[in-house]
Amino acid sequence: MTDTTAQSLTSSIPDKLTSDEPKFFQLVYAVPLIGSFFKELLDPNSDATLYFLLNVVLVWIFCGAFWGIQGVFAVALCLVPIMFIVIFRITLGKVPVSEAEDRKIN
Repeated sequence: MTDTTAQSLTSSIPDKLTSDEPKFFQLVYAVPLIGSFFKELLDPNSDATLYFLLNVVLVWIFCGAFWGIQGVFAVALCLVPIMFIVIFRITLGKVPVSEAEDRKIN
């Protein structure tokens, strides 16, 4: 008699090692609370993107209310490297500007 429970359990577990997502995303998804938020954020069919952006704005407002203008400037200064990366990617042509260019690339 063969035991099929071990085989069915291993086949029902999602294989994270063979997924085509980058390792960074796999590490972020592994964090218990934050991982589920980012999974929903990247899902195009969910409203999580709107709620995530709303929460980011509310945290920024909370920083301003709690620490004053320094809290607002601290968040803005943390966003400077991200904006540099976005500007460099646009300048180098890594980001399509319109949907028509995106269709030509694919």
